[in-house]
Amino acid sequence: MAKRLKKPRSSLLGTFSDLTDIVRHARSGGEIVRGLLPSGMLKPRILNGGESPDTDAGGIDQALRRLRNQLKGDFLDEGAVDYAGIKASPVYRELQETSRLLPHVHPTEFAQSERLAFWLNLYNVLAIHGIVALEIRKSVMEVPSFFHLVAYRVSDWVFTLDDIENGVLRRNRPHPAMNNLMFDADDPRMACCPREVDPRIHMALVCCAASCPPVAFYEAKQIDAQLEAATQNFVESEILIDDKKRELTLPLIFRYYEEDFGGWQGVGEFMLEHSEGEQHEKIARAIHDGYTARYQRYDWSLNHVI
Repeated sequence: MAKRLKKPRSSLLGTFSDLTDIVRHARSGGEIVRGLLPSGMLKPRILNGGESPDTDAGGIDQALRRLRNQLKGDFLDEGAVDYAGIKASPVYRELQETSRLLPHVHPTEFAQSERLAFWLNLYNVLAIHGIVALEIRKSVMEVPSFFHLVAYRVSDWVFTLDDIENGVLRRNRPHPAMNNLMFDADDPRMACCPREVDPRIHMALVCCAASCPPVAFYEAKQIDAQLEAATQNFVESEILIDDKKRELTLPLIFRYYEEDFGGWQGVGEFMLEHSEGEQHEKIARAIHDGYTARYQRYDWSLNHVI
């Protein structure tokens, strides 16, 4: 059934729009150049450098959980983030101090559910930390290199946002823009990867843009149910169907990471599997009747509380 959905044509216009967004938001020409460099040519900005206080695993887990709860309780509003409030709050110092515990974390020892929740939460916290530390005001594209610049030291290794997403959670699949691999074949960080790629991660990772999913944090014991809820909410709210125009409008996540969904046919199957009620019926009809799919323009405006 999904085979009948008409795939959007590849277009230079989409690539041009992406480049236009970078140029429009970037702080300087130098930032644009750095943003176009391969990740291996850019020195990461490690945000949890400095002295790392020694503590046991239980203390680290409690500190990370306390930090997530404070961020969620005081600085998130329907998935948007109060970055200015974090910067002005004692929580920012706690964020800095808690992140310095990460060299004592050993994610290779985690069970699969713990591993998935840890990396999703770490990505979202690092993204928030990076926005505040780099004093980004309107768009993450003010610093186009953001995703392969800001980093945490975890255990004996350094991880940028790109390393976490494309290296760990996607099991070293090619970067959607640069088409390069994050890790070499013998990179010890490969031991941190989950057993398989769960495409629902793309509804949980937050790139600090208005078009991203809302910010959330995840618990190992509830990870499957939480990911399913996030995915169903995303499919319900972000997939738009116009019966008059016979068009189905999709988030760009499905273009950037089509491989993770099992190719174009897999995108259709994913939407059907993770939708319910009226939305499921509308998607099924659009696929069966051969509607034309198109992609939304990505909104790189900062996902901040207004």
